[in-house]
Amino acid sequence: MPKAIKQSSHDEDLVDILKDIHDGRIQLPEFQRGWIWDDMRIRALIASLSQSYPMGIITLMKYNIASLKFGYRKLNGVEHKEKSLEYLILDGQQRLTSIYCAIYSSKPVKIPSSKGKELRYFYYLDINKCLDEKVDRIDAVISVPEGKVKTNFGGEVELDLSTREHEYELEMFPLNILFDSKAQLFWGDGYKKYHNYSDEYSEKYNRFLSEILETITSYKLPVIRIEDATKEAVCKVFENINTGGMTLTIFELLTASFAADDFNLRADWEKCKKAIRGRNTDILNGVDEVSFLTAVTLYSTYMKRAQQLRVGKLTF
Repeated sequence: MPKAIKQSSHDEDLVDILKDIHDGRIQLPEFQRGWIWDDMRIRALIASLSQSYPMGIITLMKYNIASLKFGYRKLNGVEHKEKSLEYLILDGQQRLTSIYCAIYSSKPVKIPSSKGKELRYFYYLDINKCLDEKVDRIDAVISVPEGKVKTNFGGEVELDLSTREHEYELEMFPLNILFDSKAQLFWGDGYKKYHNYSDEYSEKYNRFLSEILETITSYKLPVIRIEDATKEAVCKVFENINTGGMTLTIFELLTASFAADDFNLRADWEKCKKAIRGRNTDILNGVDEVSFLTAVTLYSTYMKRAQQLRVGKLTF
């Protein structure tokens, strides 16, 4: 009988999880899919955090180099020099990557685009909208392009947050300084100074700080930590977790299954793509890994049945 895995479940501080991601203590198993969330989902997640809404369970697996020889990689946006890897993320990559990039990293968020062009955004909280109970919180989460100037279709400036003074004037708090206590304090002082230390603006910022910012910085999330498991058990847990919610493709599930046998299906697919395209650049245009895998499976099934027909073993 397979040995039962050891696990524990606790509410943990979000800031501690983000710090471990930044330092490389928490990373992704190589068989995990890429980060695919768009701007709307990131804004919705930030809105939920600012209201202390649940964001779901995170599942982490302790990495034991002696028994779990999975390949691993950093989350999108993590550039810090890694320390010793301790845990791999089995469930929660999309949420944790979105949070890390939008409110922990100082760099713009690089969002994948369906058109193949990478989008880069910074995220802000509109102070007045956050404090207005009539405004849906997601409408208070503002994204601006890397240059921090948003224009309308006519090319006219719609929102300019390219300087701190513009941020103070429009009362837009930059989320990428949220977990930098010195930068946050400096921004708050600059905001009050810009508005001549008036009681109205000082009281407004203090309320925003206590009701909104501190709600995010003190956020706790439920975390399951798997402390002892075989490669086969880890892959099975990953499949079970990801067959619900945001369903993985058959290619991604097979990638997880083959990982238990030390075979990286995703890396092999990339190698095959390069080899095939090296002969003909038009081949595979518009063909993804799932379509290719389906074609190979159908061809294999056809050849097997054709062979059975030839030897008289296939009946109808």
